[in-house]
Amino acid sequence: MASAELDEQQEKLRRVVDNWRCRSHDLLKTLHKDPFQISPVFGTFSLNSAPVRVHAQPLEHSDILTLIGTDNVLVSKFVTVLSYDCIEISRLTQYARRNIYRQMFLFGHGSSSQEILLEGEPQKAFGQSLSLFMELSKTTSRMSEVMCNLLQQLDSIYSLKDKNDILCKSFKKVILTSAFSSFADGLAMFLVLDEILAQNGRIKSYLSLYARMLNKVKLDPNDFDIAFGDLDCLDQVIIRLEKLLDAGFFRRLLLEELSWVDTLQKVRQNRKLLDACSSFIHDGLQEILSRLDTWKESLLDRRKILHHVALFLFGTYASGEMPEKRLGKVIGEMLKLVPVIYSEGGLRLMLLDLLRNQFPPSMCLWPTFKDAVRDCDAMKKNYLAHLNEMHSRDWQKMKDALAYWVVSFQSTIHPVEDLSRVEACLQLHFKQIIQGILVASRMQMMAISMLDLHTLLEVPIRRERLKSLCHMVVLMKVMKKTFHDKELDIIKSLPHIINLIQSDIENTLLMAKDELLSEVAKESQASKRRFLSSLPFGGKDVDSRLTDSLSAILISLQMLRGGGSSNRQLILSIVLDVLQSIGHLDVNCSRIKKLLYKLEIVADFQSMVEEVTNCDFLYWRKEMMTSWFSMVYMDANKFSWLQYLLDAFSDGLWLLKVCCVGKFTIHSHEEELENAVKNEIITPLCRDIETDLRLHVHSNHLKGSVHVNPRKTGVRNLSWYLHMEPLWLPFKCINIKLHVESYLNSTFYNHTAMSSYDWKIYSEMRQLAELKYGLTLDDIPLTGHCLNYGVDVMEIVRNVEQFATSYSYNMTNQVLIEKVSSCQGRKALRVVGVEHVALSIATHGLGTIYTAIDSVLKLLTEKIIDLSKLLQDNFACVCSVKEIQFWKGNEGETRGNPFLRGEKHDLFTGKLFFGVQELNFLDKLRGIINEMGNILGLLRILRAGGSRHLCSISRFIYRDRNIRSFKENSQKLGFTDETITAGRILDVVVEDKCQAKEHVYFSSSFTSIISKEVKGGEDLKFEDLFLIIPALIIGLIDSRVNSKENMLRRGREVGNQIIIDDGFVMGTAFILKVTAQEKPFDGLDWITSVKKRLEEALRSLEERIDAEQRKANRGLSALKLWGKDASSVSSTETQKVIDKLKKYQKEVELFYYGLNISRTIMS
Repeated sequence: MASAELDEQQEKLRRVVDNWRCRSHDLLKTLHKDPFQISPVFGTFSLNSAPVRVHAQPLEHSDILTLIGTDNVLVSKFVTVLSYDCIEISRLTQYARRNIYRQMFLFGHGSSSQEILLEGEPQKAFGQSLSLFMELSKTTSRMSEVMCNLLQQLDSIYSLKDKNDILCKSFKKVILTSAFSSFADGLAMFLVLDEILAQNGRIKSYLSLYARMLNKVKLDPNDFDIAFGDLDCLDQVIIRLEKLLDAGFFRRLLLEELSWVDTLQKVRQNRKLLDACSSFIHDGLQEILSRLDTWKESLLDRRKILHHVALFLFGTYASGEMPEKRLGKVIGEMLKLVPVIYSEGGLRLMLLDLLRNQFPPSMCLWPTFKDAVRDCDAMKKNYLAHLNEMHSRDWQKMKDALAYWVVSFQSTIHPVEDLSRVEACLQLHFKQIIQGILVASRMQMMAISMLDLHTLLEVPIRRERLKSLCHMVVLMKVMKKTFHDKELDIIKSLPHIINLIQSDIENTLLMAKDELLSEVAKESQASKRRFLSSLPFGGKDVDSRLTDSLSAILISLQMLRGGGSSNRQLILSIVLDVLQSIGHLDVNCSRIKKLLYKLEIVADFQSMVEEVTNCDFLYWRKEMMTSWFSMVYMDANKFSWLQYLLDAFSDGLWLLKVCCVGKFTIHSHEEELENAVKNEIITPLCRDIETDLRLHVHSNHLKGSVHVNPRKTGVRNLSWYLHMEPLWLPFKCINIKLHVESYLNSTFYNHTAMSSYDWKIYSEMRQLAELKYGLTLDDIPLTGHCLNYGVDVMEIVRNVEQFATSYSYNMTNQVLIEKVSSCQGRKALRVVGVEHVALSIATHGLGTIYTAIDSVLKLLTEKIIDLSKLLQDNFACVCSVKEIQFWKGNEGETRGNPFLRGEKHDLFTGKLFFGVQELNFLDKLRGIINEMGNILGLLRILRAGGSRHLCSISRFIYRDRNIRSFKENSQKLGFTDETITAGRILDVVVEDKCQAKEHVYFSSSFTSIISKEVKGGEDLKFEDLFLIIPALIIGLIDSRVNSKENMLRRGREVGNQIIIDDGFVMGTAFILKVTAQEKPFDGLDWITSVKKRLEEALRSLEERIDAEQRKANRGLSALKLWGKDASSVSSTETQKVIDKLKKYQKEVELFYYGLNISRTIMS
């Protein structure tokens, strides 16, 4: 007994060590987290996460008035007003992209679309996100005010009445592209918000429920412990939000805002402004479309298309007229080339749907719009075909460009003393940054567009293209890692790169300044100071343009003296527009603006890299996990992609956490990601390594097999997978090698415990695993045998299927008794009970019993499948239809079972062929249900034996409830590690002993699991099975009665003796439970009707005991008491019939009580 307990302790210790080895690396992941929780971005581990990270971005600490300091008051005022509005619009749009778009798009998002929320959960979710909607209201209100002010300024500048105004008299032609671009950026924000509301219907729904709840609270606020003032304030906020969301942001801005309505009335009369707006849209779209889908496409081109669409819609509302033909042509071309644009969080924006939803009703007859609506589906398909063609054309070029970029970018730049060489290195570094970001942006666009459109149009993706899309995602993460590795070097050189760009722009402007100063010197001999001081008091128009140009140049040079902040860049862009409007200088403004565009990318390169390498759109394409992971596993050369793919899919977790969705949704995505790795990588790897080891070892033991070198020959080289670094997920670390070792340890132990004669083979496999794969596996223990009463449970469990047919289950005594027909000439029958299981556990350990329970459950599942196949047989279906029609066609009428109504039914005479045996259908059906009941009985005995063993080994252990655990006491007293481990094992044993409720409800727990599998299985058909159960019960009762009568006769056969068998009763209760047919079976009220008919028959026979009765047959079916009156029974055998009916009555009662007990166990 002591050795058995020692073996059990070693087995438990082995399992604990295996578990600890798999979890030890998970504990180390906390070292990579930010302990102070500075930002939600650092809440997950990714390529750019680190305990400390430097974020470099030029910031501006001076206000606009300080930045724009010049003696020319008019120019200064003009630039200041436009700059303030444009800077504020830029700030608000960036805030919306960062803090509003994603959060609103995922508001109320659950783990699945079929998820049903409990009562009150929507109101709670909206209340938790109330701050988000208050920020939304505040941002849109502020944006409306600033944009209205900018529109008024543009109306004033382009006004025909004010063309001689002193502010604009220097302008030769008004060109304010920066102002129009900012105005379009602000309008696009309202379009995106409307589209989010249209795609996320939960926002308005939850708001309505929250408002309804608030109205109930207002009836009696004291019951909810809320002050009336706070309640009134909250009510005002909700009313404001309802008005804001109901009308739509874009339409409300143009049609309901009073300040906008008045301004639009003035704009409608300003033809010059409307023409300038139309020209900006036309020229801008033409320029963008000309370089779209080429290597010249810039980073923000697709976002600017959305801006131009927003400005186009504004123009239709402002003018109230049909767009001009040239504008209609470029809009139609845009819808064909770019029908869809993607925003933050994978938000899909269909441009035609935007126009359809936001167009004024009068514009629906616009020919370009009508043609686009008609060809909507064709445009989507053509765009997808264009993407596939572009992918085939440019994919190899992109891979080559990326390979060249990675090699050149990772090369070390050595410090040099020659200034010209330093400048050349900075230029190269600057070019590489721009090139890497543009290539990543192009890959991201192709990946998200192709994946989304294939899903939207339900077009399957070819395997080669799917592999290339996977490669794209991997390359995006490779670029992110490359940027991350060189981040500090880039930050060190960033000020010099910015200074280099500014110097290039400054040289161009200094040349213009010198030209202006020379012109000033020619026109006047006065000093520069006196000349400038006389400017405000008048002069000729040429002098005014000259002085205004010089002031603009001075402001531009002043903007280039800072660190390159976004405010300075925007002010410089506006000043360049002023220079173009004056038209006095021939300055290459387009080149300067291109340099400013590159400066914008480089100055904020970290945010740009995060944006173009962000793969959060894969959250909406989670079906790609299994395909891509399995694709990577099958190709050892691509196994290094795995970590990059995990980083890509982990961006979805970052998206969920930023959007503050529920913990259940986040945990669900974490489980999907972890299960994908385990099911597509780890499980196949474990299985292939085990197969490889078996093939090598069996080749030496099987006769006629070819001998191979196990260290050189194999299916494929699997050792590369084991040499990988641990895989990092945001929430844990997965060490593939440890998982493989744990799997092989468990497999070798289970197989050795089940078949101890194979221990030598598994020892050789263990040694081969160490030599070939470098795996460190545990020694394989050789278990003994339990010989109490000549029965070892392990011998039975090794062949559970044969055991289920050879033994009978006795529910009352909780034992399994061997059938007489299976004793093979022995004089004694084997009995397996709870005590045998307990003794076997003491010998083999609990691990073996756990393995046995798993094999029993698998066999039970196979029996359910066999039962379903039997019920779907053609012969069975035809005969069952008659029975079903009888029951359902006579609803409400109580009658006997139709299988025994007067004549023999086909189910008794028809034969089915199963292998070499020819079995009756009902016998076969009853046999399967009986085997299922025996299996369930074995499961109960195994569970009860485990509980008895735990109680036995812990019967002398006492621990007061107020005392700490043995492990904690051992640690407190400073005992050795071995003593602490023993204390922990004692804690586990005591806890298992006290958890009696778990043992009682064990049957109901696994019954619930199997019920879900039956409901989810499409091939498992059990409809109307409960209607066949009465026929099975009749046959069972008839067999029991006949068998008991035969036992009393002389010359009986030994094989005809019967032992009480509760397997069929247990199996019937189980199959009714898992198929959810308990209530339909109870609705038949069949057992009650049978008991009633038997009582009536007995009463009739006793009253007519002296009358003549027909001869009674041996079988209950021959008596025809199920369908006819008992008055026809012969009087010569009356007493025998009465005795036989009483036997049937007793068997029905026994079955009824057994069925109730079994159903209670299953409940």
